[in-house]
Amino acid sequence: MKSLALFALSAIASASVFAQASSTAAAKIEISGTSIQHTGVAKGATVSNQANAYATAVQNLSSNKGDINIAGYSSQTTEVLSGGSVMNKAWNPGDIALQSIASNVGKVEVAKGASSKQSASISGAVTNDAYGAGSPTKCDKDCDDAALAVQSLSSNVGNVTIKGESTQHTSVTGGAVGNLALGAGAVAIQSLATNIGKVAIDGKSHQAVDLYKTTVTNFANGQDTTAVQNLASNYDGVKIKQGGHSDQTVTGNGGTISNEATGKYAQAFQNLSSNFGDVTISGYSSQFTHVDGTVMNKANGYRSLAVQNLSSNDACDPPKFRLPDCPTGYCGWGQRS
Repeated sequence: MKSLALFALSAIASASVFAQASSTAAAKIEISGTSIQHTGVAKGATVSNQANAYATAVQNLSSNKGDINIAGYSSQTTEVLSGGSVMNKAWNPGDIALQSIASNVGKVEVAKGASSKQSASISGAVTNDAYGAGSPTKCDKDCDDAALAVQSLSSNVGNVTIKGESTQHTSVTGGAVGNLALGAGAVAIQSLATNIGKVAIDGKSHQAVDLYKTTVTNFANGQDTTAVQNLASNYDGVKIKQGGHSDQTVTGNGGTISNEATGKYAQAFQNLSSNFGDVTISGYSSQFTHVDGTVMNKANGYRSLAVQNLSSNDACDPPKFRLPDCPTGYCGWGQRS
């Protein structure tokens, strides 16, 4: 069983998002089809990106980022409405935050004849924080004490191929969406309308997350912890075949959705409208999750593993996961003794 937990990170690495030039070819974006990108920041809205000393933040908004090939049609729209805020911050030496919003990020292909529509509407608070334990003196040699956050929103991230039709929408009205990696070697991720790992969409995929005054948190809490999260989902190994149709929706009305890993080497994940592993859809699949109350997934303790799902599928048996040796190829990440 491959390491599903952090496929997103290896995908980012292979796409050279942060890989060192000496070890990996430079990432490139090729657009031979149609790409439309729009970002609106209304009066009274805030978008901020901050990297403290020796840290890396990034950000983007209507996005792309790494090895992206758009031969078909791609539309990406982000609207940060009045009262909304989007904040990305890398706090300490070696920390990497990223963010993105309408998204793509790693190795993603929108093939000729295919269609990808991604949108995000934000009038709440969206935050992404990497808060490691690095110092300038240690990070001069390696950054084992750094944290990695990521985030995304209407998503894709790594090794996703779209040969059919994909629509992804995230709406955050009031409430808050937060992704936090806190501690040496902590890794968070998050996503929302999603895909993430090795996902092939040859049919139709519609994913939506609609949050009203809902709190969504993903928290890697402590040394060498891994959280992940997702929401409308897919994750790694999912195939939607030609003629197949997948509808995935998560709605929230004043509820709380939380995912947390606490304790060294703890790993949590989560998902919500789901798929996750080796799942093939050649017919019709509809998955809906509505949250008015509380949904919590927590790995609590040394080498603990939680997982969760909700509207589900999964096909991950047995559930064996491990941290990769070098998820970003950047700043000595993952090279721990």
